Amino acid sequence: MKKNKHIILLYSFLFFILFCAFFYGLGKYPFLDIDETRYVDMAQKMFKTKDYLTLYLNSEYFFEKPPLYFWIECFSFKLTNIISELTARLPIVLLSLLPAGLLVCLCKKVKNIKFAIITAITLFTSLEYMFLTKIAILDGVLTSFVVSSVLCYFFTFYCEEKNKKYFWFLTYIFSGLAVVAKGIPGVAIPFIIIATSTIFFKTFKETFKYCYGLLLFLLVTLPWHFVMLKIHGALFFDEYIVKHHILRFLGSDVIHRTQPWYFYILTLLWGLFPHVFVLFSQIPKIKDLNFKNKFITLNIIAVASILIFFSLSGAKLITYILPIYPFFAVLIGTIWYKYIKEGDKNVDISIIILNSLLTFSTIVMMFIGTFLPIEIFSNFSKIQTISLAFLIPYLVFSWIFIVKKCRLQLFLSLTTFMALLSAFLTPCVYEFNYTFGQNDLMKYAKYAKENNKTISTYLTGRKYSLLFYGNQNKIDFQTEENVNWLKKELNKKNHIVIIRNSEIKDLPLIIKEKGVKYSLIERWDYEK
Repeated sequence: MKKNKHIILLYSFLFFILFCAFFYGLGKYPFLDIDETRYVDMAQKMFKTKDYLTLYLNSEYFFEKPPLYFWIECFSFKLTNIISELTARLPIVLLSLLPAGLLVCLCKKVKNIKFAIITAITLFTSLEYMFLTKIAILDGVLTSFVVSSVLCYFFTFYCEEKNKKYFWFLTYIFSGLAVVAKGIPGVAIPFIIIATSTIFFKTFKETFKYCYGLLLFLLVTLPWHFVMLKIHGALFFDEYIVKHHILRFLGSDVIHRTQPWYFYILTLLWGLFPHVFVLFSQIPKIKDLNFKNKFITLNIIAVASILIFFSLSGAKLITYILPIYPFFAVLIGTIWYKYIKEGDKNVDISIIILNSLLTFSTIVMMFIGTFLPIEIFSNFSKIQTISLAFLIPYLVFSWIFIVKKCRLQLFLSLTTFMALLSAFLTPCVYEFNYTFGQNDLMKYAKYAKENNKTISTYLTGRKYSLLFYGNQNKIDFQTEENVNWLKKELNKKNHIVIIRNSEIKDLPLIIKEKGVKYSLIERWDYEK
Protein backbone atom coordinates (compact mmCIF):
# COMPACT_ATOMS: atom_id res chain seq x y z
CA MET A 1 0.00 0.00 0.00
CA LYS A 2 2.85 2.36 0.93
CA LYS A 3 4.63 1.50 -2.33
CA ASN A 4 1.51 2.28 -4.39
CA LYS A 5 1.12 5.60 -2.60
CA HIS A 6 4.73 6.43 -3.39
CA ILE A 7 4.19 5.63 -7.10
CA ILE A 8 1.03 7.76 -7.21
CA LEU A 9 2.98 10.68 -5.75
CA LEU A 10 5.71 10.22 -8.37
CA TYR A 11 3.13 10.17 -11.17
CA SER A 12 1.46 13.26 -9.71
CA PHE A 13 4.80 15.04 -9.66
CA LEU A 14 5.48 13.98 -13.26
CA PHE A 15 2.18 15.49 -14.44
CA PHE A 16 2.86 18.63 -12.41
CA ILE A 17 6.23 19.02 -14.16
CA LEU A 18 4.63 18.28 -17.53
CA PHE A 19 1.89 20.87 -17.03
CA CYS A 20 4.24 23.60 -15.80
CA ALA A 21 6.94 22.96 -18.39
CA PHE A 22 4.74 22.65 -21.47
CA PHE A 23 1.09 23.67 -21.03
CA TYR A 24 0.91 26.61 -18.66
CA GLY A 25 0.63 29.94 -20.49
CA LEU A 26 1.00 28.29 -23.90
CA GLY A 27 -1.07 30.91 -25.71
CA LYS A 28 0.01 33.95 -23.71
CA TYR A 29 2.78 35.18 -26.03
CA PRO A 30 2.75 35.97 -29.78
CA PHE A 31 4.35 33.83 -32.46
CA LEU A 32 8.08 34.24 -32.97
CA ASP A 33 9.66 35.56 -36.12
CA ILE A 34 10.73 33.96 -38.38
CA ASP A 35 9.79 30.29 -38.40
CA GLU A 36 6.75 30.24 -36.12
CA THR A 37 4.97 33.12 -37.87
CA ARG A 38 5.95 31.71 -41.28
CA TYR A 39 4.66 28.17 -40.71
CA VAL A 40 1.49 29.15 -38.86
CA ASP A 41 0.61 31.64 -41.59
CA MET A 42 1.09 28.89 -44.19
CA ALA A 43 -1.17 26.57 -42.17
CA GLN A 44 -3.74 29.34 -41.84
CA LYS A 45 -3.75 29.88 -45.62
CA MET A 46 -4.08 26.13 -46.20
CA PHE A 47 -7.00 25.99 -43.79
CA LYS A 48 -8.78 28.88 -45.50
CA THR A 49 -8.14 27.80 -49.12
CA LYS A 50 -8.72 24.06 -48.47
CA ASP A 51 -5.74 23.24 -50.71
CA TYR A 52 -4.17 20.49 -48.61
CA LEU A 53 -1.56 19.39 -51.15
CA THR A 54 0.53 22.34 -52.32
CA LEU A 55 2.13 24.63 -49.75
CA TYR A 56 2.30 28.37 -50.32
CA LEU A 57 4.38 31.02 -48.58
CA ASN A 58 3.65 34.66 -49.33
CA SER A 59 1.45 33.52 -52.28
CA GLU A 60 4.34 31.61 -53.86
CA TYR A 61 5.02 27.87 -54.09
CA PHE A 62 6.80 26.52 -51.02
CA PHE A 63 8.56 23.24 -51.82
CA GLU A 64 10.96 23.34 -48.89
CA LYS A 65 8.95 21.12 -46.52
CA PRO A 66 6.41 18.28 -46.67
CA PRO A 67 2.85 18.89 -45.39
CA LEU A 68 2.23 16.87 -42.20
CA TYR A 69 2.83 19.76 -39.79
CA PHE A 70 0.38 21.91 -41.74
CA TRP A 71 -2.25 19.15 -41.79
CA ILE A 72 -1.96 18.82 -38.01
CA GLU A 73 -2.39 22.58 -37.59
CA CYS A 74 -5.41 22.61 -39.90
CA PHE A 75 -6.98 19.81 -37.88
CA SER A 76 -6.55 21.89 -34.73
CA PHE A 77 -8.05 24.96 -36.42
CA LYS A 78 -10.98 22.89 -37.70
CA LEU A 79 -11.57 21.28 -34.31
CA THR A 80 -11.63 24.59 -32.42
CA ASN A 81 -12.65 26.92 -35.26
CA ILE A 82 -10.04 29.29 -33.84
CA ILE A 83 -6.64 30.31 -35.25
CA SER A 84 -4.51 31.51 -32.37
CA GLU A 85 -1.23 31.01 -30.55
CA LEU A 86 -2.86 28.40 -28.32
CA THR A 87 -4.54 26.36 -31.07
CA ALA A 88 -1.35 26.40 -33.16
CA ARG A 89 1.01 25.35 -30.34
CA LEU A 90 -1.23 22.91 -28.48
CA PRO A 91 -1.20 20.09 -31.08
CA ILE A 92 2.62 20.25 -31.28
CA VAL A 93 2.89 19.90 -27.50
CA LEU A 94 0.31 17.10 -27.39
CA LEU A 95 2.21 15.27 -30.11
CA SER A 96 5.37 15.41 -27.98
CA LEU A 97 3.54 13.25 -25.41
CA LEU A 98 3.73 10.31 -27.85
CA PRO A 99 7.51 9.69 -27.57
CA ALA A 100 7.42 10.68 -23.89
CA GLY A 101 4.79 8.00 -23.22
CA LEU A 102 6.78 5.41 -25.17
CA LEU A 103 9.90 6.39 -23.24
CA VAL A 104 8.16 5.90 -19.89
CA CYS A 105 6.75 2.50 -20.94
CA LEU A 106 10.13 1.33 -22.26
CA CYS A 107 12.07 2.49 -19.19
CA LYS A 108 9.51 0.83 -16.94
CA LYS A 109 9.89 -2.42 -18.89
CA VAL A 110 13.69 -2.27 -18.82
CA LYS A 111 14.02 -1.34 -15.15
CA ASN A 112 11.09 0.00 -13.09
CA ILE A 113 8.56 2.80 -12.82
CA LYS A 114 10.78 5.00 -10.62
CA PHE A 115 13.52 4.98 -13.23
CA ALA A 116 10.93 5.69 -15.95
CA ILE A 117 9.53 8.73 -14.14
CA ILE A 118 12.98 10.10 -13.30
CA THR A 119 13.98 9.76 -16.97
CA ALA A 120 10.81 11.52 -18.17
CA ILE A 121 11.28 14.36 -15.67
CA THR A 122 14.89 14.72 -16.82
CA LEU A 123 13.68 15.06 -20.40
CA PHE A 124 10.93 17.55 -19.55
CA THR A 125 13.34 19.80 -17.64
CA SER A 126 16.23 19.87 -20.13
CA LEU A 127 16.47 23.51 -21.13
CA GLU A 128 16.36 23.36 -24.93
CA TYR A 129 13.79 20.58 -25.12
CA MET A 130 11.64 22.33 -22.54
CA PHE A 131 11.60 25.68 -24.36
CA LEU A 132 11.59 24.65 -28.03
CA THR A 133 9.12 21.76 -28.17
CA LYS A 134 6.28 24.07 -27.19
CA ILE A 135 6.50 26.46 -30.09
CA ALA A 136 4.75 25.82 -33.40
CA ILE A 137 7.66 24.73 -35.61
CA LEU A 138 8.26 21.65 -37.76
CA ASP A 139 11.13 20.34 -35.62
CA GLY A 140 8.73 19.45 -32.82
CA VAL A 141 6.71 17.22 -35.16
CA LEU A 142 9.85 15.62 -36.61
CA THR A 143 11.17 14.96 -33.10
CA SER A 144 7.94 13.30 -31.99
CA PHE A 145 7.80 10.85 -34.88
CA VAL A 146 11.51 10.13 -35.35
CA VAL A 147 12.01 9.45 -31.62
CA SER A 148 8.86 7.29 -31.56
CA SER A 149 10.25 5.29 -34.49
CA VAL A 150 13.56 4.65 -32.73
CA LEU A 151 11.91 3.82 -29.39
CA CYS A 152 9.64 1.27 -31.09
CA TYR A 153 12.78 -0.31 -32.53
CA PHE A 154 14.26 -0.42 -29.01
CA PHE A 155 11.09 -2.19 -27.85
CA THR A 156 11.91 -5.11 -30.19
CA PHE A 157 14.81 -5.98 -27.86
CA TYR A 158 12.53 -6.30 -24.82
CA CYS A 159 9.09 -7.46 -25.97
CA GLU A 160 7.83 -10.99 -26.44
CA GLU A 161 8.62 -12.67 -29.75
CA LYS A 162 4.96 -12.65 -30.84
CA ASN A 163 4.81 -8.84 -30.44
CA LYS A 164 8.05 -7.97 -32.21
CA LYS A 165 6.50 -7.57 -35.64
CA TYR A 166 4.07 -4.97 -34.33
CA PHE A 167 6.89 -2.82 -32.95
CA TRP A 168 8.78 -3.21 -36.22
CA PHE A 169 5.65 -2.09 -38.09
CA LEU A 170 5.36 0.95 -35.82
CA THR A 171 9.05 1.70 -36.38
CA TYR A 172 8.45 1.94 -40.12
CA ILE A 173 5.15 3.82 -39.81
CA PHE A 174 6.56 6.47 -37.46
CA SER A 175 9.61 6.87 -39.69
CA GLY A 176 7.27 7.41 -42.64
CA LEU A 177 5.33 10.04 -40.70
CA ALA A 178 8.64 11.72 -39.78
CA VAL A 179 9.49 11.91 -43.48
CA VAL A 180 6.11 13.50 -44.25
CA ALA A 181 6.87 15.92 -41.39
CA LYS A 182 10.34 17.05 -42.48
CA GLY A 183 11.86 14.88 -45.16
CA ILE A 184 15.17 12.98 -45.13
CA PRO A 185 15.99 13.19 -41.37
CA GLY A 186 12.80 11.19 -40.73
CA VAL A 187 14.27 8.11 -42.42
CA ALA A 188 18.01 8.79 -42.10
CA ILE A 189 18.11 8.92 -38.30
CA PRO A 190 16.17 5.68 -37.62
CA PHE A 191 18.07 3.91 -40.44
CA ILE A 192 21.50 4.90 -39.06
CA ILE A 193 20.54 3.87 -35.52
CA ILE A 194 19.02 0.55 -36.64
CA ALA A 195 21.97 -0.24 -38.94
CA THR A 196 24.54 0.58 -36.25
CA SER A 197 22.69 -1.40 -33.57
CA THR A 198 22.25 -4.35 -35.92
CA ILE A 199 25.99 -4.47 -36.55
CA PHE A 200 26.89 -3.97 -32.89
CA PHE A 201 24.48 -6.59 -31.51
CA LYS A 202 24.73 -8.87 -34.58
CA THR A 203 20.94 -9.01 -35.03
CA PHE A 204 21.07 -9.20 -38.84
CA LYS A 205 18.60 -12.08 -39.05
CA GLU A 206 15.87 -10.27 -37.12
CA THR A 207 16.40 -6.93 -38.86
CA PHE A 208 16.08 -8.51 -42.31
CA LYS A 209 13.22 -10.72 -41.14
CA TYR A 210 10.98 -7.69 -40.67
CA CYS A 211 12.31 -5.51 -43.49
CA TYR A 212 9.03 -6.06 -45.37
CA GLY A 213 7.75 -3.36 -43.03
CA LEU A 214 9.29 -1.02 -45.60
CA LEU A 215 6.01 -1.42 -47.47
CA LEU A 216 4.27 0.43 -44.61
CA PHE A 217 6.92 3.13 -44.77
CA LEU A 218 6.35 3.56 -48.51
CA LEU A 219 2.57 3.50 -48.03
CA VAL A 220 2.89 6.48 -45.69
CA THR A 221 5.50 8.48 -47.62
CA LEU A 222 4.85 7.95 -51.32
CA PRO A 223 1.26 9.15 -51.97
CA TRP A 224 1.84 12.87 -51.34
CA HIS A 225 5.19 12.83 -53.15
CA PHE A 226 3.71 11.10 -56.19
CA VAL A 227 0.77 13.51 -56.33
CA MET A 228 3.09 16.52 -56.09
CA LEU A 229 5.34 15.15 -58.83
CA LYS A 230 2.30 14.65 -61.02
CA ILE A 231 1.03 18.18 -60.38
CA HIS A 232 4.30 20.13 -60.48
CA GLY A 233 6.72 17.79 -62.25
CA ALA A 234 10.36 18.88 -62.59
CA LEU A 235 9.78 22.06 -60.55
CA PHE A 236 8.86 20.05 -57.46
CA PHE A 237 11.67 17.53 -58.04
CA ASP A 238 14.36 20.22 -58.43
CA GLU A 239 13.21 22.36 -55.51
CA TYR A 240 12.03 19.78 -52.98
CA ILE A 241 14.32 16.81 -53.59
CA VAL A 242 17.48 18.28 -55.10
CA LYS A 243 17.75 21.73 -53.51
CA HIS A 244 16.08 21.38 -50.11
CA HIS A 245 17.13 17.82 -49.29
CA ILE A 246 20.29 16.77 -51.09
CA LEU A 247 22.06 20.13 -51.56
CA ARG A 248 20.81 21.48 -48.24
CA PHE A 249 22.39 18.58 -46.38
CA LEU A 250 25.63 18.76 -48.36
CA GLY A 251 26.14 22.50 -47.99
CA SER A 252 24.80 25.46 -46.04
CA ASP A 253 25.01 27.75 -49.09
CA VAL A 254 21.45 26.74 -49.95
CA ILE A 255 20.05 28.51 -46.88
CA HIS A 256 23.14 30.36 -45.59
CA ARG A 257 23.37 28.79 -42.13
CA THR A 258 27.08 28.16 -41.85
CA GLN A 259 28.20 26.75 -38.51
CA PRO A 260 31.33 24.82 -37.42
CA TRP A 261 31.24 21.02 -37.04
CA TYR A 262 31.22 21.35 -33.21
CA PHE A 263 28.15 23.64 -33.24
CA TYR A 264 25.87 21.00 -31.69
CA ILE A 265 28.37 20.09 -29.00
CA LEU A 266 28.22 23.71 -27.85
CA THR A 267 24.42 23.67 -28.19
CA LEU A 268 24.13 20.63 -25.93
CA LEU A 269 26.23 22.28 -23.22
CA TRP A 270 23.40 24.73 -22.58
CA GLY A 271 20.58 22.64 -24.04
CA LEU A 272 21.04 19.92 -21.41
CA PHE A 273 21.14 22.45 -18.55
CA PRO A 274 20.94 21.77 -15.61
CA HIS A 275 21.48 18.02 -16.10
CA VAL A 276 24.69 18.53 -18.07
CA PHE A 277 26.51 18.92 -14.73
CA VAL A 278 25.36 15.48 -13.63
CA LEU A 279 26.39 14.07 -17.01
CA PHE A 280 29.88 15.56 -16.71
CA SER A 281 30.24 14.03 -13.25
CA GLN A 282 30.58 10.63 -14.90
CA ILE A 283 33.52 11.53 -17.15
CA PRO A 284 36.07 10.08 -14.69
CA LYS A 285 34.12 6.79 -14.85
CA ILE A 286 33.86 6.59 -18.62
CA LYS A 287 36.56 3.93 -18.79
CA ASP A 288 34.26 1.71 -16.73
CA LEU A 289 31.41 2.04 -19.22
CA ASN A 290 29.70 -1.32 -19.57
CA PHE A 291 28.53 -2.01 -23.11
CA LYS A 292 26.95 -5.23 -21.88
CA ASN A 293 24.07 -3.09 -20.68
CA LYS A 294 22.02 -3.28 -23.87
CA PHE A 295 19.66 -0.43 -23.04
CA ILE A 296 22.45 2.02 -22.24
CA THR A 297 24.32 0.96 -25.38
CA LEU A 298 21.26 1.48 -27.58
CA ASN A 299 20.84 5.01 -26.25
CA ILE A 300 24.54 5.81 -26.68
CA ILE A 301 24.25 4.65 -30.30
CA ALA A 302 21.19 6.89 -30.75
CA VAL A 303 22.96 9.92 -29.24
CA ALA A 304 26.09 9.40 -31.34
CA SER A 305 24.13 8.77 -34.54
CA ILE A 306 21.98 11.90 -34.21
CA LEU A 307 24.94 14.09 -33.21
CA ILE A 308 27.10 12.90 -36.11
CA PHE A 309 24.25 13.12 -38.65
CA PHE A 310 23.40 16.74 -37.89
CA SER A 311 27.03 17.78 -37.35
CA LEU A 312 27.90 16.55 -40.85
CA SER A 313 25.04 18.53 -42.37
CA GLY A 314 26.00 21.78 -44.05
CA ALA A 315 22.97 23.62 -42.61
CA LYS A 316 22.71 23.86 -38.84
CA LEU A 317 20.12 25.38 -36.50
CA ILE A 318 19.73 24.77 -32.77
CA THR A 319 16.26 23.26 -33.31
CA TYR A 320 17.56 20.45 -35.56
CA ILE A 321 19.18 18.61 -32.64
CA LEU A 322 15.93 18.20 -30.63
CA PRO A 323 15.57 14.43 -31.35
CA ILE A 324 18.73 13.74 -29.31
CA TYR A 325 17.25 14.79 -25.96
CA PRO A 326 15.05 11.74 -25.14
CA PHE A 327 18.08 9.46 -25.55
CA PHE A 328 20.28 11.73 -23.47
CA ALA A 329 17.48 11.74 -20.88
CA VAL A 330 17.87 7.95 -20.51
CA LEU A 331 21.61 8.26 -19.94
CA ILE A 332 21.24 11.12 -17.46
CA GLY A 333 18.17 9.53 -15.85
CA THR A 334 20.30 6.45 -15.20
CA ILE A 335 22.82 8.60 -13.35
CA TRP A 336 20.11 10.35 -11.33
CA TYR A 337 18.40 7.06 -10.47
CA LYS A 338 21.63 5.50 -9.20
CA TYR A 339 22.56 8.66 -7.33
CA ILE A 340 19.21 8.91 -5.56
CA LYS A 341 19.38 5.24 -4.64
CA GLU A 342 23.06 4.85 -3.70
CA GLY A 343 24.73 8.27 -3.72
CA ASP A 344 27.75 9.33 -5.77
CA LYS A 345 30.54 11.62 -4.67
CA ASN A 346 31.11 12.92 -8.22
CA VAL A 347 27.45 13.84 -8.59
CA ASP A 348 27.59 15.61 -5.21
CA ILE A 349 30.48 17.73 -6.47
CA SER A 350 28.74 18.51 -9.77
CA ILE A 351 25.61 19.70 -7.95
CA ILE A 352 27.67 21.86 -5.61
CA ILE A 353 29.29 23.44 -8.69
CA LEU A 354 25.86 23.98 -10.28
CA ASN A 355 24.46 25.55 -7.12
CA SER A 356 27.52 27.76 -6.72
CA LEU A 357 27.06 29.07 -10.25
CA LEU A 358 23.36 29.65 -9.64
CA THR A 359 24.17 31.46 -6.37
CA PHE A 360 26.61 33.71 -8.23
CA SER A 361 24.00 34.27 -10.96
CA THR A 362 21.45 35.27 -8.32
CA ILE A 363 23.79 37.90 -6.93
CA VAL A 364 24.48 39.23 -10.43
CA MET A 365 20.75 39.25 -11.19
CA MET A 366 20.08 41.35 -8.08
CA PHE A 367 22.41 44.11 -9.23
CA ILE A 368 22.13 43.79 -13.00
CA GLY A 369 20.14 47.01 -13.24
CA THR A 370 23.32 48.88 -12.36
CA PHE A 371 25.04 47.67 -15.53
CA LEU A 372 22.27 47.58 -18.14
CA PRO A 373 21.10 50.68 -20.06
CA ILE A 374 17.85 51.96 -18.58
CA GLU A 375 15.82 51.30 -21.77
CA ILE A 376 16.92 47.62 -21.81
CA PHE A 377 16.55 47.11 -18.05
CA SER A 378 13.00 48.47 -18.07
CA ASN A 379 12.04 45.61 -20.40
CA PHE A 380 14.27 43.12 -18.59
CA SER A 381 13.01 43.86 -15.07
CA LYS A 382 10.11 41.38 -15.29
CA ILE A 383 12.55 38.58 -16.15
CA GLN A 384 14.69 39.65 -13.20
CA THR A 385 11.75 39.58 -10.77
CA ILE A 386 10.47 36.15 -11.83
CA SER A 387 13.97 34.62 -11.94
CA LEU A 388 14.78 35.79 -8.44
CA ALA A 389 11.36 34.66 -7.16
CA PHE A 390 12.28 31.06 -8.09
CA LEU A 391 16.07 31.13 -7.73
CA ILE A 392 16.21 32.25 -4.12
CA PRO A 393 13.78 29.63 -2.67
CA TYR A 394 15.40 26.91 -4.78
CA LEU A 395 18.89 27.79 -3.55
CA VAL A 396 17.78 27.89 0.09
CA PHE A 397 16.16 24.45 -0.07
CA SER A 398 18.78 22.85 -2.33
CA TRP A 399 21.72 23.86 -0.11
CA ILE A 400 19.85 22.35 2.85
CA PHE A 401 19.24 19.13 0.87
CA ILE A 402 22.92 19.00 -0.13
CA VAL A 403 24.06 19.33 3.46
CA LYS A 404 21.56 16.77 4.73
CA LYS A 405 22.16 14.41 1.77
CA CYS A 406 18.47 14.36 0.83
CA ARG A 407 19.14 13.20 -2.73
CA LEU A 408 15.57 12.61 -3.95
CA GLN A 409 14.43 15.95 -2.54
CA LEU A 410 17.38 17.61 -4.28
CA PHE A 411 16.35 16.13 -7.64
CA LEU A 412 12.72 17.13 -7.12
CA SER A 413 13.64 20.69 -6.09
CA LEU A 414 15.92 21.17 -9.12
CA THR A 415 13.36 19.90 -11.60
CA THR A 416 10.54 21.86 -9.95
CA PHE A 417 12.67 24.98 -10.26
CA MET A 418 13.18 24.33 -14.00
CA ALA A 419 9.49 23.59 -14.63
CA LEU A 420 8.33 26.73 -12.83
CA LEU A 421 10.87 28.79 -14.76
CA SER A 422 9.45 27.37 -17.98
CA ALA A 423 5.89 28.15 -16.92
CA PHE A 424 6.39 31.73 -15.79
CA LEU A 425 9.58 32.86 -17.50
CA THR A 426 8.91 31.72 -21.09
CA PRO A 427 6.36 34.46 -21.88
CA CYS A 428 8.66 37.08 -20.31
CA VAL A 429 11.73 35.92 -22.26
CA TYR A 430 9.82 36.02 -25.54
CA GLU A 431 8.23 39.37 -24.71
CA PHE A 432 11.70 40.74 -23.95
CA ASN A 433 12.87 39.39 -27.32
CA TYR A 434 9.98 41.17 -29.06
CA THR A 435 11.17 44.54 -27.71
CA PHE A 436 14.14 44.41 -30.10
CA GLY A 437 11.96 44.97 -33.14
CA GLN A 438 9.13 42.45 -33.40
CA ASN A 439 6.83 44.62 -31.31
CA ASP A 440 7.24 47.34 -33.96
CA LEU A 441 6.31 44.90 -36.72
CA MET A 442 3.26 43.52 -34.91
CA LYS A 443 2.05 47.05 -34.16
CA TYR A 444 2.39 48.12 -37.80
CA ALA A 445 0.75 44.88 -38.94
CA LYS A 446 -2.22 45.54 -36.66
CA TYR A 447 -2.48 49.07 -38.05
CA ALA A 448 -2.52 47.70 -41.61
CA LYS A 449 -5.15 45.10 -40.73
CA GLU A 450 -7.46 47.56 -38.97
CA ASN A 451 -7.18 50.10 -41.79
CA ASN A 452 -7.38 47.58 -44.63
CA LYS A 453 -3.92 48.47 -45.98
CA THR A 454 -1.35 46.38 -47.81
CA ILE A 455 2.30 46.22 -46.72
CA SER A 456 5.73 46.20 -48.28
CA THR A 457 9.11 46.38 -46.53
CA TYR A 458 12.43 47.93 -47.42
CA LEU A 459 15.67 46.31 -46.23
CA THR A 460 14.07 44.65 -43.19
CA GLY A 461 14.60 41.05 -44.23
CA ARG A 462 11.67 38.66 -44.49
CA LYS A 463 9.56 39.29 -41.40
CA TYR A 464 6.59 36.95 -41.49
CA SER A 465 4.93 38.39 -38.39
CA LEU A 466 3.76 41.13 -40.77
CA LEU A 467 2.19 38.48 -42.98
CA PHE A 468 0.34 36.72 -40.16
CA TYR A 469 -0.61 39.59 -37.84
CA GLY A 470 -1.34 41.94 -40.75
CA ASN A 471 -3.64 39.39 -42.40
CA GLN A 472 -1.76 39.92 -45.67
CA ASN A 473 -1.96 37.66 -48.70
CA LYS A 474 1.38 38.81 -50.05
CA ILE A 475 4.12 41.20 -48.95
CA ASP A 476 6.90 42.52 -51.18
CA PHE A 477 10.02 42.14 -49.03
CA GLN A 478 12.55 44.35 -50.83
CA THR A 479 15.94 43.03 -49.70
CA GLU A 480 18.18 45.09 -52.00
CA GLU A 481 18.79 48.83 -52.03
CA ASN A 482 16.51 50.43 -54.63
CA VAL A 483 15.35 54.01 -54.07
CA ASN A 484 13.16 54.05 -57.18
CA TRP A 485 11.28 50.99 -55.90
CA LEU A 486 10.76 52.75 -52.56
CA LYS A 487 9.31 55.88 -54.24
CA LYS A 488 6.94 53.72 -56.29
CA GLU A 489 5.69 51.82 -53.23
CA LEU A 490 5.06 55.01 -51.28
CA ASN A 491 2.82 56.25 -54.10
CA LYS A 492 0.45 53.28 -53.83
CA LYS A 493 -3.00 53.85 -52.35
CA ASN A 494 -3.98 52.13 -49.10
CA HIS A 495 -0.44 50.92 -48.72
CA ILE A 496 2.27 51.25 -46.06
CA VAL A 497 6.02 50.76 -46.24
CA ILE A 498 8.10 49.58 -43.30
CA ILE A 499 11.83 50.28 -43.22
CA ARG A 500 14.69 49.43 -40.89
CA ASN A 501 15.71 52.55 -38.95
CA SER A 502 19.37 52.12 -39.83
CA GLU A 503 18.48 52.29 -43.54
CA ILE A 504 16.65 55.64 -43.41
CA LYS A 505 19.94 57.57 -43.48
CA ASP A 506 19.49 60.74 -45.58
CA LEU A 507 16.40 59.57 -47.46
CA PRO A 508 13.71 62.32 -47.64
CA LEU A 509 11.02 60.34 -45.88
CA ILE A 510 8.09 61.51 -43.79
CA ILE A 511 7.86 59.05 -40.90
CA LYS A 512 4.44 58.25 -39.48
CA GLU A 513 5.85 56.29 -36.54
CA LYS A 514 9.36 55.35 -35.47
CA GLY A 515 9.91 52.22 -33.40
CA VAL A 516 12.90 50.66 -31.69
CA LYS A 517 14.19 49.04 -34.88
CA TYR A 518 11.68 49.72 -37.66
CA SER A 519 9.74 52.75 -38.88
CA LEU A 520 6.38 53.14 -40.58
CA ILE A 521 6.79 55.51 -43.54
CA GLU A 522 3.94 57.81 -44.49
CA ARG A 523 5.26 59.17 -47.81
CA TRP A 524 8.21 60.47 -49.78
CA ASP A 525 9.02 64.11 -49.03
CA TYR A 526 9.36 65.67 -52.50
CA GLU A 527 9.97 69.14 -51.02
CA LYS A 528 13.42 68.15 -49.76
